[in-house]
Amino acid sequence: MLKFRVVPPVFVVLAFSLFASGRAVKAQISKGHQILINRGLQLQGLGQDDCYLHLDTYSDANYTSINWNNSPGAHSSRPEWMGPPPGFPWARWAWDTTQMPPQLTPNDGDETPYISQLLALQLGDEWNLNDGPTRTNLINWFNSVRTNWPNVILYHNNWGSQVGDGELADFYTKAHPDMLCFDTYPWQSVWDINQPNHTGPPIPGPPTGWYGDLRRYREHAKGAGIPLGIYRQTFHAVQDYDYHVFRDPSPSELRLNTFAALAFNVKFITDFIYNTGAASLFTKIFNGSGDTQISTNGLYAETADINRRGQILGKALVCLTPIYDLHNQTDPNPPPGPASGDPCACLAPSTTTSIMYLQGRLISGGVTNATPLPVGFQADPQSSANPANAQALIYSWWESAKNDPYFNGWGVTNKAGINNSGLPGEVIVAWFKPLDESFDGTNFSGQIYMMVVNGLTATNGTAADCTQEIKLNFLTGTSISAVDMLNLDTGRITTITMPVISGTGSNTKRQLVLDLNGGDAALFKFSTGAPFVGYVNPSAARLSAAKAGNQTTLTVQGTVGARYQIQSAASLPPINWTTSTNLLLPSSPFTFADTTSGSASRMFYRAVGIMP
Repeated sequence: MLKFRVVPPVFVVLAFSLFASGRAVKAQISKGHQILINRGLQLQGLGQDDCYLHLDTYSDANYTSINWNNSPGAHSSRPEWMGPPPGFPWARWAWDTTQMPPQLTPNDGDETPYISQLLALQLGDEWNLNDGPTRTNLINWFNSVRTNWPNVILYHNNWGSQVGDGELADFYTKAHPDMLCFDTYPWQSVWDINQPNHTGPPIPGPPTGWYGDLRRYREHAKGAGIPLGIYRQTFHAVQDYDYHVFRDPSPSELRLNTFAALAFNVKFITDFIYNTGAASLFTKIFNGSGDTQISTNGLYAETADINRRGQILGKALVCLTPIYDLHNQTDPNPPPGPASGDPCACLAPSTTTSIMYLQGRLISGGVTNATPLPVGFQADPQSSANPANAQALIYSWWESAKNDPYFNGWGVTNKAGINNSGLPGEVIVAWFKPLDESFDGTNFSGQIYMMVVNGLTATNGTAADCTQEIKLNFLTGTSISAVDMLNLDTGRITTITMPVISGTGSNTKRQLVLDLNGGDAALFKFSTGAPFVGYVNPSAARLSAAKAGNQTTLTVQGTVGARYQIQSAASLPPINWTTSTNLLLPSSPFTFADTTSGSASRMFYRAVGIMP
């Protein structure tokens, strides 16, 4: 788990009850984004009452919250497995309107003492939203319960290709969910009727169809101004009815399933599934006496490391959003963002250019081909037409000085050389900007972040077996000499000076070299002096309070863009401090509205700065 130290807190004594649960909401930041900014990027496993969930094993895998399966055949949550109240952060499915929290059942316990740690509710699952009455029923459900859950993300989930674009847009424009979510499980094997369990050889990546689903849902979530969630594949199953064989992912595939999703702006990941008979992370041995021995396996250890890295990335990524895509110069009603520099007006509508997809190579039928582009990406006109040349650049639409001022070229080498016949695999390059300009302080604006993902995977072996060397060239002139890199081993920001590879003065070109294991990622920004979002050091905070009628407010002064906890206690010295809310300070001073006034006549509060 990540460690932090605290800035000495400042507390005030209030002569009236005040519970600081208000959300730091600015007009352009949605409720779902704000909850994730305050609570962090979510990495969770879907559990149920028969999944042998032990909290220490679960938290050791660096999950941030539990998601309870409440589907037919499963029960509700198991509060006693979440620790003493208020317990570990959690989410739950509500299969119908009768299953909203808090649930109280003789077998499963009482959710009431744990409600303050509830962060998300999935209302139903995979409803047929192409059907008008079904969609209307779900819209009505959202609208009927929304006001009851001001601090909980309300969302629905569909499989990736289930719902048409028009029907999906109709749903979220009327239901106003706090997040979009989908499931597509890319790691499969060949269906073979002649093999045990009908399981033939594993189908290797790249997961092009999954990328297409990611890109489609990303565009819808961007348009709605809400975060995106996915289900991550941690299960195996054979579906006789549709001839699909889902297999356990390899270490590199599980990493790609995570970090490519983050590059596509996903902020909420749920494993399907955590620990049942079909789960990938545990080994179960059934003996003759009816006992079951369960132990974690190598993929569990891989998950723990992936989740740890995801938490480090998540501190920044919850504060970031994709840059604008390009549009044609001749568009009569151009969307926000820059126009293409190509006068041909041949950029197809809704093409994604804020992510560049560097195509890899594969051998098919004895011939070297380029891996296909996902749906929604367009081949760059200057891309090479010769996949037989491993050094040839084949890539989706990209234009110099449009996504950022400096990126000028690249090269990819399959450094391990063990897999893919030694040929290079895919690389994903995504550009981000702060979700709000306040997140990197008051003195900077226009900061650009780049995330790079090694898309080379193998169906077996280690992630290191798929290491690629990715060289990024930047024509920085004399203005920039370094990047600020988020170190995923230490959780710290490291400034890396890029060596000069050519030119002088305004023509100076520098190079950043990344060695990434299969599926792994890097996140960095140009070293401009601006702080790294999500990693701003807090100063000691000041608190003040006021009350007018039944409305109470708490005002916090501190470092803009830094993280704080508001903590409360019933007496001094306190028996313990209770965390009332987490907060990334969007302005100073910042005022909370009291949304849950209690009956206490006196309460003590302090604001604690959280060091990154």
